[in-house]
Amino acid sequence: MSKTHPTTDLPGTEQVETIWEEFTAEAHETLYEKMRSSVLRRIDEGCKRQINAGNYDATITLQTVFEWFEETYLTDDSAFVEDVLESDAVFLETIEYDRRQLGHLVLERLIGELEENGEVLYVYDRQRVRSRVAEMARYFALIRQRLQIDGGTAIDFSPSLVKMVKMEVLDREQPIFDPERASRFGPTLREINKRVNSADAEPAAELAETVGSDWRDTIGETVEFMGEFFNDGLPDEIRSLADYQADSFIELYLDAVTKDAGEADLSHVITASTGGGKTEAFLFPILAYCHTAWRAGISENKAVLTYPRRDLCDNQFERLVEYAFTINERLGKEHASLDEAPISVAIQHGSRTDTEIECPFCDGTMAATDYEEGRHFACQRDPENHVLRWATANREKPADVIVTTQNSLHLRLMDKYGKSAFWSSTYPTKFLVLDEVHVYTEQSGMHVSNVVRRFKRALKHRNSHQSPTLVASSATIEEAKDFTRRIFDTESAELHSPSKTESTGSEYMLFVKSTEPRDVEIPIGDSVFRPQNEWEDLHRTTASNLSCMIQIAFAFYHTVRKERQGSRDGLNVDKDRILGFVDSIDSVGRLGRYLDNAEDDGLFELRRPDAFLHGEGENPDCPKERFREGTDEELDETAVCESVVPNKHLNECSVYEAGECWWTMRDRQMDLRPMSMAIHKSGQRQRPSDESDPGNDWKHMIATSALEVGFDHPSIIGTYQYRAPMSVPGFIQRKGRGGRDAEDNPITVVVLGSTSTDSFYFHHSEYLSHPGSEHLEIPLDEDNRFVRAEHMTSAIFDYLNVTDSVNSQRIYRGRPDNQGPDIDFLDDVLYEHRSDIAEWLRTGFGLADGDGTAEEVVDNVVDYLETLDEPLVPGEDDTAFWKAFGTAVEEAGKTGSSTHIDTLAQSLRESMRGSTE
Repeated sequence: MSKTHPTTDLPGTEQVETIWEEFTAEAHETLYEKMRSSVLRRIDEGCKRQINAGNYDATITLQTVFEWFEETYLTDDSAFVEDVLESDAVFLETIEYDRRQLGHLVLERLIGELEENGEVLYVYDRQRVRSRVAEMARYFALIRQRLQIDGGTAIDFSPSLVKMVKMEVLDREQPIFDPERASRFGPTLREINKRVNSADAEPAAELAETVGSDWRDTIGETVEFMGEFFNDGLPDEIRSLADYQADSFIELYLDAVTKDAGEADLSHVITASTGGGKTEAFLFPILAYCHTAWRAGISENKAVLTYPRRDLCDNQFERLVEYAFTINERLGKEHASLDEAPISVAIQHGSRTDTEIECPFCDGTMAATDYEEGRHFACQRDPENHVLRWATANREKPADVIVTTQNSLHLRLMDKYGKSAFWSSTYPTKFLVLDEVHVYTEQSGMHVSNVVRRFKRALKHRNSHQSPTLVASSATIEEAKDFTRRIFDTESAELHSPSKTESTGSEYMLFVKSTEPRDVEIPIGDSVFRPQNEWEDLHRTTASNLSCMIQIAFAFYHTVRKERQGSRDGLNVDKDRILGFVDSIDSVGRLGRYLDNAEDDGLFELRRPDAFLHGEGENPDCPKERFREGTDEELDETAVCESVVPNKHLNECSVYEAGECWWTMRDRQMDLRPMSMAIHKSGQRQRPSDESDPGNDWKHMIATSALEVGFDHPSIIGTYQYRAPMSVPGFIQRKGRGGRDAEDNPITVVVLGSTSTDSFYFHHSEYLSHPGSEHLEIPLDEDNRFVRAEHMTSAIFDYLNVTDSVNSQRIYRGRPDNQGPDIDFLDDVLYEHRSDIAEWLRTGFGLADGDGTAEEVVDNVVDYLETLDEPLVPGEDDTAFWKAFGTAVEEAGKTGSSTHIDTLAQSLRESMRGSTE
């Protein structure tokens, strides 16, 4: 209730401490965090409106903030008044004081805390504030091209690089994981038991064949074990399941272990915000099925997890190993072999043997190594004892869960490795997952959709009674059910998406429009004191879009708010890295080298706020002599400037006004050291200068789209995009790489150049900050006849590899007397199995019975084989091309070259020389 007889005295320190102690108690933790975030958001929004109107010196008065605070938090029915100010502990202590007075002091304390944490700055007179991000926007708007010439180019002659800056503040929406409001483990598992034990439930075909009437008991054992795993085996941060994770666990697991004829042609799609736990939504039911299959005696591959990038494969493989190790360890099988372990895992892609993971036994690193049966993972510290014999990089091993790319899966359908890993088991793969499915647009989507059709056809051949569980996953996809249905070629798709979300703070976006490229002349030496028409000593350079990106990258890294490990509860890493994206491998290298060289030259030091650094003199323009008597309250040392941003009326600083004093760059350990650079291209991480592997020793990394999905480094607090992004969904994924912890407030910077596309995105930045459904649609032409024709040709070799009626290895490897492909044998096989192959293609690609496309594809392959049987060089060498090729391959494998081909080539050269003479 309102107090009507306030005292004229002001509350003192004792009263404020009483309120603050109650307010920040664990019982009011949510209220405190919400109020703190909303105060910062109010300041951000006030600054944003001014910046977007062209006022980059944006501020908001504390009076304005308090008026909003009073209307929001000091009303009779507000939670702050009811639960804090009118609580027993506070009310009796503050009964004589006016609520408005108390609220004013609480707000002052909150803003002081935000200022102490570096989230806001007092501006000019401590009666106005500016958010840290708004201060960064100011630096960006005033950015100049500084060159390290004669100690650094003077401000007056440094060309400006930015036309305009825009700022956006977004809510961070995450699924609710709070145990009090999310799905608990117990009810989720009880729902599975309830549905399994219903009268009309029937077991999946493989369970009916292996455990028969005991199938419910087998599932019950899994449910009991998963209960133990959920309660004791998960990372500390997972204390419950988000509602969509619980739904996914129930539906995907039941889809795998029970038979439901009404939904046989069904696929699933999981969508949630970046960092919202999508992986666990499909991985937990897969792990549960693996346990069930282990109990049922079903061996070999159970699930294939496919990803669009090798780096993402490695990242997710490491995550999978952590869960698999916990499960195997709880079952006393952490040292079991690949065949004996409850859950075995494998990674398959072109550079799989380079994959490294954290050792679950110690702090070391594991890598694939030759050990007993194949390439198992062994710790580099203790390779004898710290070995995961159930984790392999051997392509031939049919591990329970295989992590791979879609292109590798495409090959496994046709080659000997796939025959061993997938096509020799009575019970083939049960789960097929397409993670980050939004990547599969246009031609990529056409390719993947056809790989899926071929894979499904092969599964049906191996066991026609067993139905696969098909799962797609993405954070950025519109019309998710329709897209999933089409890419999996199913009649329907089921969506698993959060129905309960909460705001966990803010994320920021800054859009920077660079100036038009232009040539610039900069005076050096004595010329700086002369009129322009008398300049003699000049440095000529170009103020380009790339120049703008370089300077923005400096300002971004050195001025962004960083956090030290342990500075807040639960923070176990430094938050001090940024990740940049460039859509060109060449540009990645060039930008990396330029930044690395410029950082070595100390260009960032030209903007150091020397006032707070004992007057170290790195900023040549700092007017130190004007402020020698100041004392910095924060650092308690002699300072040049005041401890607030210079006041243009009271303590004017022309350098700060020009944007050449980066006021927030004050932490000696995190802001004032050169940033260690790394680039990532072609699947490799390296230094820009010497191409050595930096490992985890980097603070600023530049990458292509290879890292836009699945790269989840916990220290990344910001990302940037250079030039207009290739697609909106891809951009959303990129900005999602930063600040993945719920407590983070990540920043994304978009530096746009002078092209028409860049200009469009700057003036329509809402397409990136608030994309509509039309911007997130993923084009998919799954029936494209040209791509399908190629895959139908590949599917012929799927048939030869997957079925047991053909010696496919003879086709590829030839006979002992002739290495290489055996074209005569392949021709005979196609003739003998023509009708079966045509039927394989017809059913795999959904062709009608009267459609002659399948036969036409087979005939085209036969016609092609006839060309391979023609003479290598008519009149010179009448050996069939395919036989000569096989002989050359065999000879080259032994000697490194082919004498026969070399002799033939020499003969042809001589004959050509004779004809010209």
